[in-house]
Amino acid sequence: MAEEETFEEGDLVMHQGSANPHLRVVLEGELEVLRDGTLTYVLEKGNFVSEAGLHAGLMLRGSIESCATVVVGPPFDPTGHHNVNSGKKNRVRCLRWNRDELIDALAGDAGDRGLRNALKAALSWDIVRKLKTQRHMLAEGRVKDPTAWTKKREEQGNSRYAAILQNMLQRNPEELEAMRAVLAKYRVIHHIDDESHERALARCGWTEEEFREGKREAVEDDDEFEEGEEFESARWRRVKRYGSKMVKSLLHR
Repeated sequence: MAEEETFEEGDLVMHQGSANPHLRVVLEGELEVLRDGTLTYVLEKGNFVSEAGLHAGLMLRGSIESCATVVVGPPFDPTGHHNVNSGKKNRVRCLRWNRDELIDALAGDAGDRGLRNALKAALSWDIVRKLKTQRHMLAEGRVKDPTAWTKKREEQGNSRYAAILQNMLQRNPEELEAMRAVLAKYRVIHHIDDESHERALARCGWTEEEFREGKREAVEDDDEFEEGEEFESARWRRVKRYGSKMVKSLLHR
């Protein structure tokens, strides 16, 4: 089911905003995670990439929009010389699963219980390792501006949650209802408050009321917009529809 892949220094693993149908775990080397070009995380051996709430029990199928760019950077050199004299290179090996195939193997009574338990334990440890890595980044001087770094990590977390919601909202009302309890668990783990939740829903074009009902109201197109204005008109239709300062604020980000 899983495929091994190899990346060399300078390779792009995934780009921020792209649709990603895969889940990965690092076997060797180090990956850099960048939000808008700012280094937010470092992924090492045993870390998962794009697990999209699987640690909380969210069994999401299909693609998830990537909340960051993942690249193979040079090995970290605390001297700041980027290992020019040593000739060290960063080579990364990963295991990659297709998300649909992995969920098929895990979900339901017919799922592989052994695989499910092993993956759950690995994902729980993954969270602990990532928290430790963040502290190491600060201690090693890899974070130049802690305030900006924290802000980018928060933005990345909010974008990740919105991407998870966007995937869930494509499901039918029965599937969405079945995911609510697990989503609530994810929100507790990642400190997603009601305001952040509603903001993420608005970015997906939904209201909190629609989310509770499990279905979205049909939105009629306005004739006053030209075809070439699809992107802007879609945003303004949401503003007109919801009439909230929260959604309007999203337009000025």
